[in-house]
Amino acid sequence: MLELFKLIVEINFFIFPISAGILTYRKINGKPAGRFIRITVMSFIWLIIATVGVIVNETPEHKQEMINNLERTLAE
Repeated sequence: MLELFKLIVEINFFIFPISAGILTYRKINGKPAGRFIRITVMSFIWLIIATVGVIVNETPEHKQEMINNLERTLAE
């Protein structure tokens, strides 16, 4: 389940700023932006839900493994 939430975070981490940028561009140029408002809002909601899911599903063992991997990478 943790991997699924991480995948959703990664996808929405790119969708949210892109849709927000397109939304801003369309609003500056005076064009309607209904679809991009929905995409931006839904992407933000999914980003928050998935981030909470990652935090809830992370175990202390997994956190320690990530810390060990980072220390090993920095030592090389």
